[in-house]
Formats: sequence, C-alpha cells, structure tokens
Amino acid sequence: MKRVTFTDRCDGIGSVYNKGDVAVFPDGVADAIVAARKGTAEAMPDPTTAKVDGKKDAVDPDAGKDDPKTTPENGKS
Repeated sequence: MKRVTFTDRCDGIGSVYNKGDVAVFPDGVADAIVAARKGTAEAMPDPTTAKVDGKKDAVDPDAGKDDPKTTPENGKS
C-alpha cells in the first residue's frame, strides 16, 4: 500500500481527488497515479511487520481464544 498526495485534480478512479488530498491505494493504483503526473506516492509500512521499539509487532491469530468473555459457558458454540 502507498500513500498518495495529489498534486493535481484526479478523477476516473472511482472518486474525485483535488490538489492536496491524501489517500491510500494499492501499489499498482498509486504507481498509475504517479505515472499520470497527478500525485506523489510514498510506501507505507506493512502493519503486521511494523517495528515498535526494535521489536516486530505481529498480529496474534490466537488472541482472545481463551478469553471468558468470548467463550460460551458450556464450551459449545
């Protein structure tokens, strides 16, 4: 994903963006906007591998499995 800052009016991509607007697009869309000279793009960090204080901050797929608030009392769903 890339963050695009529009440098000119841009339409035809599902919405209308004016100069100065900022939006996030998949890499291919952002590259096309830059190629059309309608904006500039900067890469965004992947949220599942972003580093915080030198450690990787990953999403835990097992989070909340044993949480009594999310587990039925009788153990059945």
